[in-house]
Amino acid sequence: MGNYQFITETGVIVPDTADLLLEVQTEWKAALGADLQVTSDTPQGVMIAGETSARAAVAANNAQLANQINPNLAGGVFLDAICALLGLERAIATRTLVRDVTVAGQPSTNVPAGTRAATAAGDLFETVGGVVLDAGGNGSVNFQSVEFGPIPCAAAALNVVIDSVLGWETVTNPTEGVLGTAEQSDESLRDLRRRTLARQGISVNEAITSDVQAVEGVKSMQYRENIAPTTQVIDGISLVAHSVWACVDGGSDEDVALALLQNKTCGAAWNGSESVPVVDEYSGQTYTVLFDRPTNVPMLIRVTVRVGNYLGDPQADVKAAVLAYAEGEIPGERGFVVGASVSPFEIAGGVSYFAPGLFVTLVEVATVAGAVYQSTEYALALDEVASTASGYITVVTV
Repeated sequence: MGNYQFITETGVIVPDTADLLLEVQTEWKAALGADLQVTSDTPQGVMIAGETSARAAVAANNAQLANQINPNLAGGVFLDAICALLGLERAIATRTLVRDVTVAGQPSTNVPAGTRAATAAGDLFETVGGVVLDAGGNGSVNFQSVEFGPIPCAAAALNVVIDSVLGWETVTNPTEGVLGTAEQSDESLRDLRRRTLARQGISVNEAITSDVQAVEGVKSMQYRENIAPTTQVIDGISLVAHSVWACVDGGSDEDVALALLQNKTCGAAWNGSESVPVVDEYSGQTYTVLFDRPTNVPMLIRVTVRVGNYLGDPQADVKAAVLAYAEGEIPGERGFVVGASVSPFEIAGGVSYFAPGLFVTLVEVATVAGAVYQSTEYALALDEVASTASGYITVVTV
C-alpha cells in the first residue's frame, strides 16, 4: 500500500481510510491521466472506493494479527500460547450438576447413564450414571446439563421426562443445581496472566499471590504481611508476629495450602481459620498451613433504567449485564472479588457496557440480610466477598 509505514517503534498503526482513498485515486490518475474524474458518482470512482475498502480490510486484518504477539491485546489460540509460557491454561467450560435427583416408576426399572430429562424452560439434563429403581419404585441419581455453561436448574424444576425408558415415570430434583461455568473469556485470561506474572519467583509478595491465584478454581484473594515482632492489626485483620495472611476465594484447600507453602518466606508464621497439613517434598517436614476463606455477602441489586427505543428485553439484558460485571467480564474491571466494595457506579457502567441502548438512572445495592437499599458504595471487609444471583436483581423500567 504505497509507502505507508504500518509498523513503528510505538506499535502497529492502521492507515486512515481517507489516506488510502487518496493513495488509490493518485494511482489511477498516474495510470490514466491527471484529469481523470475520481468522484464517487463516476464508474471509476466506484471501483476506487471498492479498492480502498479492500485495502482497509487487509490493513485491519494484518494489524489484528500483528497485535497477537502483545499479551494485552492477544486473543484466542494466540493468547493461549502466550499464557502457556507461564504454565497457565484457559479454564474450560463445565456443566451444571444436579445432585440426588429422585426418579420413580416401576420397581427394578433400569434407568441407564445418559438418560435425559428437562426443565419446564426446555433445558436438557442427563443422568451421570445408571440407577435401578428399588422395590418401592424409587431411585436417586445425579444429573448434569447436556450443554456446557451456567444452565439454571432451580429446586423441583427438573420434572419433564424426555427419553422413553420402560418403567420410568417421574423425575424431580429436591435441591437446586450447582451452576456450571462458561469457558474462560479472553479478557478474564488476560487479567489472570497479569496477576500471575511472578509465578517463577518465591518469597516476595507478588510471587506468593501470583502462584496462589494460578491455582485451579481460585477466583480472587487478599494478602497481607506483618513484618513486626509483635501481633499487629493490619487493615482490620489481626496478624501474629512475622507472619503472612491470605484470604482465598476458590480452589481446593490442599492446592491453596501447597501454593502458600512453596512461596512464603522461610520461618514466617501463618494466620487464618483454615488449617491444612502439607508435607514439604524436600525436607519431609509436615507444615500446618493456615489461611482464610472469605465470608460470602449476598447482595440485592436494584437497577432503574430508561428504556426509550431499546429493542431488547430490558429485564433479561440488565440482569445478564450485572451478572457479567460481577464475574469480571468487563475489560479492566474484576467485578466481585475478595475485599472489594460493591459500587453502584461501577454496576451502572457494566449495564451501559453490555446494554448500551439503555440509560441507567439509578443503581441501588443492599445485603440480603439487611435489605436496606443504598445508592452509595457498600464497603466490605478484607475477608468478605460479594455475590449476587439473577433472583437478587430487580430491574425497574421508566
